[in-house]
Amino acid sequence: MIRHIIRHRPLLIGCGVTFILLLDASNQLEVPMRHVPGEVYDRYLSTLRADDPPARLLKEAKAGNTQAQYIYALRHTRYAPTELQINPDQAVAFEWMSKAAENRHPRAMAVLALYYFKGIGTAKDEAKSREWAQKAAEKGQPMGIRLLGEIRAAEASRLEQQFKQQNPTKPETDQEFQAARKLMQARRNELRKESYLEIERAAKMGDSAALRLLGKAYEEGHPGFTQNFRLAIDFYTQAALKRDTVAMQLLAEHYESGTTTVVNLATAYAWRLVIYELSGEDNDRVHLGELRKRMALTEIIAGQEQAGVALKQLPSENDAALARLAQSR
Repeated sequence: MIRHIIRHRPLLIGCGVTFILLLDASNQLEVPMRHVPGEVYDRYLSTLRADDPPARLLKEAKAGNTQAQYIYALRHTRYAPTELQINPDQAVAFEWMSKAAENRHPRAMAVLALYYFKGIGTAKDEAKSREWAQKAAEKGQPMGIRLLGEIRAAEASRLEQQFKQQNPTKPETDQEFQAARKLMQARRNELRKESYLEIERAAKMGDSAALRLLGKAYEEGHPGFTQNFRLAIDFYTQAALKRDTVAMQLLAEHYESGTTTVVNLATAYAWRLVIYELSGEDNDRVHLGELRKRMALTEIIAGQEQAGVALKQLPSENDAALARLAQSR
């Protein structure tokens, strides 16, 4: 018996070393050992490209290539470059994004959480949205972290709405009503604070929507975020320069109205001009025309110059879309 073991010692040592290497790779790649060979191929050996023909992507996706599943899903949405879109279809996007998420693709996990949160390609399901956002957040995915914050914010809003519906006729002087309202408000504020702490984490990682939401927290003075209009404008600007058009709209409105910053029609005009350049919508052109009626020529020229600088700083639509397609583990 001992001689038999000695004779096969090289094989046993080889098996032991292989097991240790597989175990280490399994821990490093965060996959079961049986998936290590396929995962190594997907990550380091595959020649898959975001602009590959749909037929090749589908073939690779069906074979279990996680990145192919993610790309194939995203190319069925408007978030892919226009020339790479494959008949935008929410149901198809949801199907393949689900497969990529189940195969531990962090960005796919975050996108799937968004689909469940917004009801894109599937019914709304906040519990599943939270589950996938948590998984994405555990892998350090900014979008997943931000969605955790948005889900908690939705819980806070719902808590307040439910309280109003349950107490439609209670007088303000009723002591029981006042006590119950205080408890509700305390829980609501706790949820809001947790929400914006998650959003702050995502903002620090550069998530554009999180930067905008953090600006909103400072504008409105959410729990844990002392009202600070200067910081609000700073965060809106950071988001806008990442091509967040909602943040651009907020900046235009604030500089035009002077609600949170000194009125600056030139800067308001600049952001409205940028919005129009990106959208080409008649409604945005009308806003520009109405604002121009209130401005001196010097202000218009200054606004045009500011818009030119901002447009040069923005990532192109194609670059932004390709960056989403290139997102991997």
